[in-house]
Amino acid sequence: MSGICGICEPGADLRRSSLDAMYAGLMREGERPPQAQAGGPVALGVSPRWSFQQVAAVPGVRIAADADLTNFADLKRALAQKGHDVSRMSLAEVLAWFYIVKGEGFVEGLSGEFAVALWDEREQRLLLAIDRMGVKTLYWRQDGPRLLFASRIGAVRDAQDEAAEVNPQAVMQFILGAAIPAPLSIYRGIERLRPGHVLTYDRGGVLQRAYWDLEYVESGDRDERHWARDVQQNLREAVHRYAANEKLERTGAYLSGGTDSSSVVAFLNERCAPVNTFSMYFSEAAWNEIGYARATAEKFQTRHAEVCLGVEHAAEAIPKIAEYYDEPFANSSVIGAYWCARAAREKGMDTLFAGDGGDELFAGNERYATDKRFQVYHRVPRWLRRGLIEPLVSLLPMNDGLWSLPLKYVRRANIPNPRRGFSYSVFLNTPPQEVFEPGLLLEAPPDRWLEIHESHFCNARATSELNRHLYMDVKVTIGDNDLRKVVGTAELAGVRARFPLLDHRLAELSGRIPTGLKLKGRRLRYIFKKAMEGILPEVVLHKPKHGFGVPVSLWLLRDPKLNAMMQEILRDRRSRERGYFQPKFFDRLINLHQSDHVKYYGEYLWSLVILELWHRNHYDRTRERVSAD
Repeated sequence: MSGICGICEPGADLRRSSLDAMYAGLMREGERPPQAQAGGPVALGVSPRWSFQQVAAVPGVRIAADADLTNFADLKRALAQKGHDVSRMSLAEVLAWFYIVKGEGFVEGLSGEFAVALWDEREQRLLLAIDRMGVKTLYWRQDGPRLLFASRIGAVRDAQDEAAEVNPQAVMQFILGAAIPAPLSIYRGIERLRPGHVLTYDRGGVLQRAYWDLEYVESGDRDERHWARDVQQNLREAVHRYAANEKLERTGAYLSGGTDSSSVVAFLNERCAPVNTFSMYFSEAAWNEIGYARATAEKFQTRHAEVCLGVEHAAEAIPKIAEYYDEPFANSSVIGAYWCARAAREKGMDTLFAGDGGDELFAGNERYATDKRFQVYHRVPRWLRRGLIEPLVSLLPMNDGLWSLPLKYVRRANIPNPRRGFSYSVFLNTPPQEVFEPGLLLEAPPDRWLEIHESHFCNARATSELNRHLYMDVKVTIGDNDLRKVVGTAELAGVRARFPLLDHRLAELSGRIPTGLKLKGRRLRYIFKKAMEGILPEVVLHKPKHGFGVPVSLWLLRDPKLNAMMQEILRDRRSRERGYFQPKFFDRLINLHQSDHVKYYGEYLWSLVILELWHRNHYDRTRERVSAD
């Protein structure tokens, strides 16, 4: 993975060679030779694939930057107004001088996607920062007197003094959500810097602070035309900002056929027509929505390319994905995202625009409407609920029949958010001791399973349940999951992903929109769709929610090769002796997968397969290498 890395050790005299172990865990095929700024207590390095990944030194400041900015020209103008000659400055030098002018608050003046490490010689202080939404990543560890950091966790792991140990709390978070939420990482003692945060390190230790966060200060103005106009204008401006310096012939867009990706294509088409668009689809009807993508492609006359994915594509991609992700990551749509990016690369693309973020900013996920249905129950007076309704429904049977539905509804409605949204999970509906080994439950007790999610939900600067859900999903669904999927698979395929719908100005606008205009009745992303009326095809505006889902659950059951792979992994002694699951749970889940709920149980099986592949590809290999040394 291209990106930055470094070491800060007060009192030391670090050389470029100090970074060699980190480069081994950071660099990938196709990148240029690493560059470094080293000497004294700090060594900063970069493994560059793109021109905006640089190191530099100016008087009093050294910097390593992975900064794909949308306002670089504005920064240069600001420095020029202060009397600086910016004509020959590199991007990293501009950032260093911008810090000298603005101080630690310089990061608030950056727009776009970035990870920055900066050494202030006068203050003897290291500063780390990433962008507001967490498109870029930085992992860090305090290793005795040293602070280690890198864009990729493997680089930190390979440089630390002690052998890396798995973090059981992170394992549990992965099991529950298919990804590991910040600030946790899969290894004890290594953290992932949270989006919109700055970390400083000096002789006083480590200090972290948020320099930006999404707030929901809803406007009292409910004029639909006003908000539709504002949303459309801000969407257009965000896409245009990101497209400003792109090369038409080497820039494309993911096109799932959904409202988000279609909107990006629509506004990208205004700047660089015809747009290169890339879609994938499946022969399995339940996962196939290529007709919507084709409608958008035809509407805007794009240069459209499609890939029909089959089980053979999954079989080829799985080993590459398992090798690339050095933390467990089980979002199954990673397979489709990889092949879409690979198709773009084979067509000569360097950059792909993605539509991620619209659902979480403008309320486009079906679970928001589902939760609203449960909130209705709490409008009934408490005395009536507790004194009459609940005693009556408690007399109903708890089975799969129609008479059980009122009881199930009341029980779920009485689960507080955000736990209600996770109550469908097999792990929250099964006694923990029947699933997990005692040692794992001791390290990750059930009362802490949703601690991070609950913290996001409760700490959101919002007054409505919907906006609290949206805030949590911006942090977890986007920051910890979807971005890791798209960024990772794009890089694996050799392209760069950009996310105009995550522009912070557009996000801030979404926080001001009245809740009732995001989710109106049961109409999802209501104001977003109003904004795109007359621009997107009607069939796309009114399509059911789908996304880039992949039928991996079906393939694991029906394809002989993938089923054999799954069976080999989950019945292997190594898998069953990791200390996570009760051995009988593997067999139970495999049997349930063969029932009528193939997709539901198949996704859990996929997570277990990925967890074991991570151990074999990363953890076991690392321990073997340490033992050999």
